[in-house]
Amino acid sequence: MWSFGYVVKNAFFSLCILCFWAGLLVSAAAQDELQQLRYNHAGLEVDLGVGLWAWPLPMDADADGDLDLVVSCPDKPSNGLWFFENVSGRTSEVRFPVFRPGRFLGRTVHYVMPSYVAGRVHVLSPGYEYVDVFGHGLEQREKLLVDVGFHKPEGRQPKGPRVRHNQWRYSDYNGDGLTDLVVGIEDWSFYGWDDAWDAAGRWLNGPLHGWVYVFLNTGSAAVPVYGQPFRVQSAGRDLDVFGCPSPNFEDFDGDGDLDLICGEFLDGLTWFENQGSRQEPRYGEGVRLISESGGQLVMDLQMIVPVAIDWDLDGDVDLVTGDEDGRVALLENVTRSAAKGAPVFRDPVYFRQQAETLKSGALATPTGVDWDGDGDMDLVSGNTAGYIEIFRNLSGRGVASPRWSAGERLVVGERVFRVQAGVNGSIQGPAEAKWGYTTLNVADWDADGLPDIVYNSILGRVSWLRNEGTRSEPRFSESRPIEVEWQGAQPVLSWGWLRPEGAGLLTQWRTTPVVVDMNRDGLLDLVMLDHEGYLALFERERRDDQLLLRAPRRAFVDGQGQPIRLTAGVGGRSGRRKLCAVDWDGDGLLDFLLNSANADLLRCTEQRGDTWVMEPSGALAKRNIEGHDVSPTTVDFDGDGVPDFLGGAEDGRFYFLRNGRVRGTR
Repeated sequence: MWSFGYVVKNAFFSLCILCFWAGLLVSAAAQDELQQLRYNHAGLEVDLGVGLWAWPLPMDADADGDLDLVVSCPDKPSNGLWFFENVSGRTSEVRFPVFRPGRFLGRTVHYVMPSYVAGRVHVLSPGYEYVDVFGHGLEQREKLLVDVGFHKPEGRQPKGPRVRHNQWRYSDYNGDGLTDLVVGIEDWSFYGWDDAWDAAGRWLNGPLHGWVYVFLNTGSAAVPVYGQPFRVQSAGRDLDVFGCPSPNFEDFDGDGDLDLICGEFLDGLTWFENQGSRQEPRYGEGVRLISESGGQLVMDLQMIVPVAIDWDLDGDVDLVTGDEDGRVALLENVTRSAAKGAPVFRDPVYFRQQAETLKSGALATPTGVDWDGDGDMDLVSGNTAGYIEIFRNLSGRGVASPRWSAGERLVVGERVFRVQAGVNGSIQGPAEAKWGYTTLNVADWDADGLPDIVYNSILGRVSWLRNEGTRSEPRFSESRPIEVEWQGAQPVLSWGWLRPEGAGLLTQWRTTPVVVDMNRDGLLDLVMLDHEGYLALFERERRDDQLLLRAPRRAFVDGQGQPIRLTAGVGGRSGRRKLCAVDWDGDGLLDFLLNSANADLLRCTEQRGDTWVMEPSGALAKRNIEGHDVSPTTVDFDGDGVPDFLGGAEDGRFYFLRNGRVRGTR
């Protein structure tokens, strides 16, 4: 696997063995060595997925008579149009085909959506239509003769974006045989985005708006001329959903006119019945869709993008819907032909693909650990959805490229474990209700010989899950707060409305809790950001047969003795730092890897009494795999005793980099 590049790299470091930086991985070859971790597991099927944000374009892309999926993913580092080939046959016979792994068609842009007109698929983004997407990606395009900036935000909030989701589609809105232009607009100018809570947890800014505009075609089919846009009305006022409307005009109830189903920035769908006619549509009050099982129809995550299409070719219109973490689901229309009222869909079923590269949702936060006590290194990861997932190493110790199981979600008690912000748990407002941003370490926190989980999240409340099972089969029943022996009142964040509960630790959100015996006294300590963004040490001590956690101190300093501050941001710009502790360069001192374009090395140069002197030493590699951030951990799959880098990226995948340190040296 490493062959020529690995030999060259090690020859280079052999020449530098007497240098101060001997054994440290800093080489041009590193850019090429950052590799996605592969399942290496023939026959395994997993959820179909791209990176952060899935914008589905269902179509018969390869013209072989069955429906495939093209998915647009505008994130970093997996930006692209991805072709997932249906290898199971016509969807009238196999509603849930197994797809081949995604094939890259070319780079993409935000807000790419399909339209289905007279048997053809048209692909649009704001202001453009693309020609032959399967053959040329988005390289060939035609400009639409409409002002892209026609929507003028009227809100007065200065923070955050003004318009985000900007969704352009074709539809014959008024039944005159001409294709009109429909645009869904997500307006943030009333919402603001950040830190607008009162002391009781009430959001003080306005809502997130999702409006639908129509440009009527007053020209012809061959030469469209679009009139001035107007907002679609619902029950006599502007139709409005909670952002990201993803408008779908179709005859959902089978009465001959076009109804409307919209998505939103969160997880639900709304149906607007056309109570007028095909030529003069008039939309009633929005109704939240209910699933066949009787509950509200919702997706697993948020930032959903529904696309209406008769997927199973049974004569009614289904919804193929993208989720924020890169997955795509089918919501099958099961409305009875004689039924009145809103259409009925089955709960989402996520499409599957042949396994290729490991993926844990989006913004994966892995930690390498022997989870099940079988001697090899497994992976445990958090993600944006707030889950914790376990990927088991099936190859055993000493295999450099292991075979992996599919990820399994952690169960606590009788339920799948999940952290969610809810309506007021995120500093960035109620639009983030379904995000959890779990980040974690696995370690024996209570010193009983079993691995526990210490985690942080979108809430900033650092907690732990006690292993009540066995070494080979961990089992958990409840989450407990990490409690600290504060000297007086616990310092509080200068933003947000959340406050500490008892002795429980409340600190900056989305920051990794690092569990490590920093002072080498045989007890595991906690290293993480304090309330002001400084890297702090919470030391453990045993007293009267109890393990106690001392109040934090800023024990990590630069060469001038000043405390290391990893973030000075406030509100939504606070926290977000991912880190791990490791002796990366083999000098016997614990260093830190910090999130960056891949990972920056914060190298420990010496210990001065009860402080550690840290020196920034640059990135491990040249390649940029960062979107929001990269979450570093270390692994030793080949069992040679040297830690290698593994980074969880925004696309949910794990990127591996072999440590260039000469094996067997320091």
